[in-house]
Amino acid sequence: MIKILEMQFTKDAAQQRWILFKQESEKFPYLLCIEENPNEFLCLAVQDRWPGPNKKIYCLIEKKCRATDLTQDEPIETCNIVKLKRYGKKLNIVLDRKTKKRCWFLFLKKEYKTKPGEFYDQVFWITQSSAITRRPGAYIPKVKEGSWLEVIIDKRERYSYKFGYAHITRENLPVGDYAIRKGDKIIAVAERKTLDDFLHQIGIYDVFKTKLQELSAYPHKAVVLEAPYSNFLDPKRIKPYTASYVADILADLTVLFPEIQFIFCENRKFAQEWLLRWFLRINAGE
Repeated sequence: MIKILEMQFTKDAAQQRWILFKQESEKFPYLLCIEENPNEFLCLAVQDRWPGPNKKIYCLIEKKCRATDLTQDEPIETCNIVKLKRYGKKLNIVLDRKTKKRCWFLFLKKEYKTKPGEFYDQVFWITQSSAITRRPGAYIPKVKEGSWLEVIIDKRERYSYKFGYAHITRENLPVGDYAIRKGDKIIAVAERKTLDDFLHQIGIYDVFKTKLQELSAYPHKAVVLEAPYSNFLDPKRIKPYTASYVADILADLTVLFPEIQFIFCENRKFAQEWLLRWFLRINAGE
Protein backbone atom coordinates (compact mmCIF):
# COMPACT_ATOMS: atom_id res chain seq x y z
CA MET A 1 0.00 0.00 0.00
CA ILE A 2 2.86 2.39 0.81
CA LYS A 3 4.32 1.81 -2.67
CA ILE A 4 0.97 2.69 -4.23
CA LEU A 5 0.81 5.92 -2.27
CA GLU A 6 4.40 6.77 -3.21
CA MET A 7 3.55 6.26 -6.89
CA GLN A 8 0.54 8.57 -6.56
CA PHE A 9 2.61 11.34 -4.99
CA THR A 10 5.37 10.96 -7.58
CA LYS A 11 2.82 11.21 -10.38
CA ASP A 12 1.30 14.43 -9.06
CA ALA A 13 3.62 15.78 -6.38
CA ALA A 14 2.01 19.22 -6.30
CA GLN A 15 -1.48 17.86 -5.55
CA GLN A 16 -2.34 17.56 -1.86
CA ARG A 17 -4.43 14.57 -0.79
CA TRP A 18 -7.36 13.71 1.49
CA ILE A 19 -7.26 10.04 2.54
CA LEU A 20 -9.75 8.19 4.77
CA PHE A 21 -9.05 4.83 6.40
CA LYS A 22 -11.24 2.45 8.41
CA GLN A 23 -9.86 1.57 11.85
CA GLU A 24 -10.86 -0.63 14.78
CA SER A 25 -12.42 1.76 17.27
CA GLU A 26 -16.04 2.06 18.41
CA LYS A 27 -15.91 5.79 19.19
CA PHE A 28 -13.57 6.80 16.35
CA PRO A 29 -13.98 4.22 13.57
CA TYR A 30 -12.20 6.29 10.89
CA LEU A 31 -8.74 7.81 10.44
CA LEU A 32 -8.66 10.93 8.27
CA CYS A 33 -5.26 11.92 6.85
CA ILE A 34 -4.98 15.45 5.43
CA GLU A 35 -1.91 16.47 3.48
CA GLU A 36 -1.23 19.94 4.90
CA ASN A 37 2.13 20.33 3.15
CA PRO A 38 3.69 18.22 0.38
CA ASN A 39 4.21 14.72 1.82
CA GLU A 40 3.27 15.89 5.36
CA PHE A 41 -0.03 14.62 6.79
CA LEU A 42 -2.21 15.61 9.73
CA CYS A 43 -4.02 12.47 10.93
CA LEU A 44 -7.29 12.77 12.85
CA ALA A 45 -9.40 10.03 14.45
CA VAL A 46 -12.98 10.88 13.45
CA GLN A 47 -16.45 9.59 14.33
CA ASP A 48 -17.94 9.49 10.84
CA ARG A 49 -16.97 9.62 7.16
CA TRP A 50 -18.55 13.08 6.79
CA PRO A 51 -20.60 15.25 9.19
CA GLY A 52 -24.32 15.21 8.42
CA PRO A 53 -26.68 18.23 8.34
CA ASN A 54 -26.83 20.18 11.60
CA LYS A 55 -23.96 18.12 12.96
CA LYS A 56 -20.32 18.66 13.80
CA ILE A 57 -17.86 15.84 14.51
CA TYR A 58 -15.46 15.78 17.43
CA CYS A 59 -11.98 14.62 16.37
CA LEU A 60 -8.79 13.47 18.06
CA ILE A 61 -5.37 14.47 16.79
CA GLU A 62 -3.53 11.20 16.23
CA LYS A 63 -0.23 12.33 14.74
CA LYS A 64 1.58 14.21 12.02
CA CYS A 65 3.51 12.02 9.62
CA ARG A 66 4.91 11.53 6.14
CA ALA A 67 3.34 9.45 3.36
CA THR A 68 5.62 6.49 4.09
CA ASP A 69 4.39 6.43 7.72
CA LEU A 70 0.69 6.11 6.87
CA THR A 71 -1.14 2.89 7.68
CA GLN A 72 -0.69 0.09 5.14
CA ASP A 73 -4.45 -0.58 5.05
CA GLU A 74 -6.41 0.07 1.87
CA PRO A 75 -8.05 3.53 2.09
CA ILE A 76 -11.83 3.64 1.77
CA GLU A 77 -11.70 7.11 0.25
CA THR A 78 -9.10 9.28 -1.50
CA CYS A 79 -9.53 12.72 -3.01
CA ASN A 80 -7.44 15.64 -4.20
CA ILE A 81 -7.50 18.87 -2.19
CA VAL A 82 -8.25 21.93 -4.31
CA LYS A 83 -7.66 24.49 -1.55
CA LEU A 84 -6.28 24.27 1.99
CA LYS A 85 -5.66 27.32 4.16
CA ARG A 86 -5.40 28.09 7.85
CA TYR A 87 -7.06 31.14 9.41
CA GLY A 88 -5.92 31.29 13.03
CA LYS A 89 -7.54 28.29 14.75
CA LYS A 90 -9.51 27.33 11.64
CA LEU A 91 -8.39 25.06 8.78
CA ASN A 92 -10.46 25.50 5.60
CA ILE A 93 -10.52 22.74 2.98
CA VAL A 94 -12.11 22.44 -0.48
CA LEU A 95 -12.05 18.97 -2.09
CA ASP A 96 -11.95 18.11 -5.79
CA ARG A 97 -15.38 16.47 -6.11
CA LYS A 98 -18.96 17.49 -6.90
CA THR A 99 -20.58 16.86 -3.51
CA LYS A 100 -19.36 16.91 0.10
CA LYS A 101 -16.45 19.09 -0.88
CA ARG A 102 -16.35 22.07 1.55
CA CYS A 103 -15.48 21.74 5.21
CA TRP A 104 -13.32 23.16 7.97
CA PHE A 105 -11.70 22.10 11.22
CA LEU A 106 -11.67 24.21 14.36
CA PHE A 107 -8.66 23.66 16.66
CA LEU A 108 -9.26 24.80 20.25
CA LYS A 109 -7.40 24.66 23.56
CA LYS A 110 -9.46 23.98 26.68
CA GLU A 111 -8.25 24.14 30.27
CA TYR A 112 -8.65 21.06 32.49
CA LYS A 113 -11.18 21.71 35.26
CA THR A 114 -9.06 19.84 37.81
CA LYS A 115 -5.66 21.04 36.48
CA PRO A 116 -5.56 24.85 36.31
CA GLY A 117 -2.96 26.07 33.81
CA GLU A 118 -2.97 22.80 31.85
CA PHE A 119 -4.78 22.50 28.53
CA TYR A 120 -5.94 19.83 26.10
CA ASP A 121 -6.84 19.95 22.40
CA GLN A 122 -10.37 20.04 21.04
CA VAL A 123 -10.92 19.58 17.29
CA PHE A 124 -14.30 19.93 15.58
CA TRP A 125 -15.05 19.00 11.95
CA ILE A 126 -17.77 21.16 10.37
CA THR A 127 -19.17 21.05 6.83
CA GLN A 128 -20.95 23.52 4.58
CA SER A 129 -24.32 21.74 4.95
CA SER A 130 -24.11 21.63 8.74
CA ALA A 131 -23.15 25.32 8.88
CA ILE A 132 -26.08 26.31 6.64
CA THR A 133 -28.49 24.43 8.90
CA ARG A 134 -27.04 25.79 12.14
CA ARG A 135 -26.29 29.35 10.87
CA PRO A 136 -23.51 29.92 13.43
CA GLY A 137 -22.44 33.30 12.00
CA ALA A 138 -18.93 34.30 11.04
CA TYR A 139 -15.89 32.85 12.76
CA ILE A 140 -13.19 35.50 13.20
CA PRO A 141 -10.07 34.84 15.31
CA LYS A 142 -10.06 37.33 18.18
CA VAL A 143 -7.66 40.26 18.21
CA LYS A 144 -7.13 41.49 21.74
CA GLU A 145 -6.95 45.21 22.44
CA GLY A 146 -3.31 45.99 23.10
CA SER A 147 -2.00 43.06 21.01
CA TRP A 148 1.51 43.78 19.75
CA LEU A 149 1.27 45.49 16.37
CA GLU A 150 4.33 47.13 14.85
CA VAL A 151 3.36 49.64 12.19
CA ILE A 152 5.94 51.28 9.96
CA ILE A 153 5.06 54.67 8.46
CA ASP A 154 7.15 55.94 5.59
CA LYS A 155 9.15 59.04 6.57
CA ARG A 156 7.86 60.89 3.52
CA GLU A 157 4.23 60.38 4.52
CA ARG A 158 2.62 63.66 5.64
CA TYR A 159 -0.48 63.80 7.86
CA SER A 160 -0.27 60.07 8.43
CA TYR A 161 -3.00 57.75 9.66
CA LYS A 162 -3.41 57.00 13.37
CA PHE A 163 -3.11 53.42 14.62
CA GLY A 164 -4.17 53.68 18.26
CA TYR A 165 -2.15 51.49 20.59
CA ALA A 166 0.18 50.15 17.88
CA HIS A 167 3.93 50.61 18.17
CA ILE A 168 4.88 53.13 15.48
CA THR A 169 8.22 53.52 13.76
CA ARG A 170 9.14 55.81 10.86
CA GLU A 171 11.44 54.48 8.17
CA ASN A 172 12.13 54.93 4.48
CA LEU A 173 9.99 52.15 3.05
CA PRO A 174 11.20 50.85 -0.34
CA VAL A 175 7.59 50.95 -1.54
CA GLY A 176 4.24 51.90 -0.02
CA ASP A 177 3.26 54.31 2.72
CA TYR A 178 2.41 51.91 5.58
CA ALA A 179 3.60 48.46 6.57
CA ILE A 180 3.57 46.04 9.47
CA ARG A 181 6.51 44.00 10.63
CA LYS A 182 6.57 40.76 12.57
CA GLY A 183 9.95 39.79 13.92
CA ASP A 184 12.43 41.06 11.36
CA LYS A 185 10.12 40.59 8.34
CA ILE A 186 7.69 43.01 6.71
CA ILE A 187 4.51 41.00 6.14
CA ALA A 188 2.09 43.62 4.74
CA VAL A 189 2.42 46.87 2.80
CA ALA A 190 -0.21 49.42 1.80
CA GLU A 191 -0.05 52.27 -0.68
CA ARG A 192 -2.34 55.21 0.11
CA LYS A 193 -3.82 57.27 -2.71
CA THR A 194 -6.14 60.26 -2.75
CA LEU A 195 -8.13 60.90 -5.93
CA ASP A 196 -5.78 63.72 -6.97
CA ASP A 197 -2.73 61.59 -6.30
CA PHE A 198 -4.15 58.74 -8.36
CA LEU A 199 -4.84 61.08 -11.27
CA HIS A 200 -1.21 62.22 -11.04
CA GLN A 201 -0.09 58.57 -11.25
CA ILE A 202 -1.98 58.18 -14.51
CA GLY A 203 0.37 60.73 -16.05
CA ILE A 204 3.33 58.52 -15.13
CA TYR A 205 1.49 55.23 -15.56
CA ASP A 206 4.52 53.08 -16.40
CA VAL A 207 6.32 54.31 -13.27
CA PHE A 208 3.22 53.57 -11.18
CA LYS A 209 3.03 50.01 -12.53
CA THR A 210 6.70 49.48 -11.67
CA LYS A 211 5.97 50.50 -8.07
CA LEU A 212 3.06 48.06 -7.94
CA GLN A 213 5.30 45.29 -9.24
CA GLU A 214 7.60 45.93 -6.29
CA LEU A 215 4.60 46.01 -3.94
CA SER A 216 3.57 42.58 -5.26
CA ALA A 217 6.69 41.00 -3.75
CA TYR A 218 5.26 41.22 -0.19
CA PRO A 219 2.98 38.55 1.34
CA HIS A 220 0.05 40.98 1.78
CA LYS A 221 -0.42 44.15 -0.26
CA ALA A 222 -3.10 46.75 -0.85
CA VAL A 223 -3.76 50.09 -2.51
CA VAL A 224 -6.16 52.14 -0.39
CA LEU A 225 -8.04 54.78 -2.38
CA GLU A 226 -9.54 57.64 -0.34
CA ALA A 227 -12.57 58.07 -2.57
CA PRO A 228 -15.55 55.97 -3.66
CA TYR A 229 -15.48 54.43 -7.12
CA SER A 230 -18.15 56.88 -8.31
CA ASN A 231 -15.75 59.81 -7.79
CA PHE A 232 -13.35 58.27 -10.29
CA LEU A 233 -16.11 58.45 -12.90
CA ASP A 234 -17.20 62.02 -12.13
CA PRO A 235 -16.15 64.24 -15.09
CA LYS A 236 -15.91 67.32 -12.84
CA ARG A 237 -13.47 65.61 -10.46
CA ILE A 238 -11.14 63.86 -12.92
CA LYS A 239 -10.33 66.55 -15.49
CA PRO A 240 -8.57 66.41 -17.93
CA TYR A 241 -9.37 62.67 -18.15
CA THR A 242 -12.67 61.14 -19.17
CA ALA A 243 -14.67 58.74 -17.03
CA SER A 244 -14.22 55.98 -19.59
CA TYR A 245 -10.44 56.42 -19.61
CA VAL A 246 -10.10 56.33 -15.81
CA ALA A 247 -12.41 53.31 -15.60
CA ASP A 248 -10.20 51.50 -18.11
CA ILE A 249 -7.11 52.35 -16.06
CA LEU A 250 -8.68 50.95 -12.88
CA ALA A 251 -9.75 47.79 -14.68
CA ASP A 252 -6.28 47.44 -16.20
CA LEU A 253 -4.63 47.62 -12.77
CA THR A 254 -6.85 44.94 -11.25
CA VAL A 255 -6.10 42.63 -14.19
CA LEU A 256 -2.35 43.30 -14.20
CA PHE A 257 -2.07 42.93 -10.40
CA PRO A 258 -4.74 40.44 -9.22
CA GLU A 259 -2.70 39.74 -6.07
CA ILE A 260 -3.08 43.36 -4.87
CA GLN A 261 -6.25 44.52 -3.12
CA PHE A 262 -7.58 47.81 -4.50
CA ILE A 263 -9.89 49.24 -1.83
CA PHE A 264 -12.24 52.17 -2.42
CA CYS A 265 -13.10 54.04 0.80
CA GLU A 266 -15.54 56.90 1.27
CA ASN A 267 -12.94 59.22 2.79
CA ARG A 268 -9.72 59.37 4.81
CA LYS A 269 -11.47 58.35 8.04
CA PHE A 270 -12.83 55.10 6.57
CA ALA A 271 -9.55 54.39 4.77
CA GLN A 272 -7.68 54.67 8.08
CA GLU A 273 -10.19 52.36 9.78
CA TRP A 274 -10.01 49.76 7.00
CA LEU A 275 -6.21 49.75 7.04
CA LEU A 276 -6.03 49.29 10.82
CA ARG A 277 -8.46 46.33 10.69
CA TRP A 278 -6.58 44.82 7.76
CA PHE A 279 -3.25 45.07 9.60
CA LEU A 280 -4.76 43.55 12.77
CA ARG A 281 -6.21 40.56 10.88
CA ILE A 282 -2.94 39.88 9.09
CA ASN A 283 -0.92 40.22 12.27
CA ALA A 284 -3.25 37.80 14.11
CA GLY A 285 -3.06 35.23 11.34
CA GLU A 286 0.72 35.15 10.84
